[in-house]
Amino acid sequence: MPKKKVAVALSEWLLDELDEVASLKRVSRSSLVEEAVADYVVRKRTREGEERYREQALLALEDMKAFAAEYHADPATALEPSSLEKLRALRADGRGVGK
Repeated sequence: MPKKKVAVALSEWLLDELDEVASLKRVSRSSLVEEAVADYVVRKRTREGEERYREQALLALEDMKAFAAEYHADPATALEPSSLEKLRALRADGRGVGK
C-alpha cells in the first residue's frame, strides 16, 4: 500500500521517548508512529464493534422479554408447561438426554 507523508507536531518529551524506543528496536520513528496509529484504529474499531454488539444484544433481550410477556398473557398458552418443565419430565421418565 502506498504511503503518504504526514506532518505531526509532537512535544519534546514524546520525541525523546520515540527516539529512545526507535533506537532500542532499531526502527524508524515513523514506523513506530505508524504502528501506534494502526493499533489505535484497531482498538477503536474493536471497541465500537463491541458496543454495537452489546446494543443489539440488549435489543434482542427486550424483544425476547416482550415475546415472553405476550406468550404468557395468551390464555391458550398460559397453562402450558415451560420447556424446562417438559425437559425435567422427560428426564424423570428416563427419556432425557444422557439416559
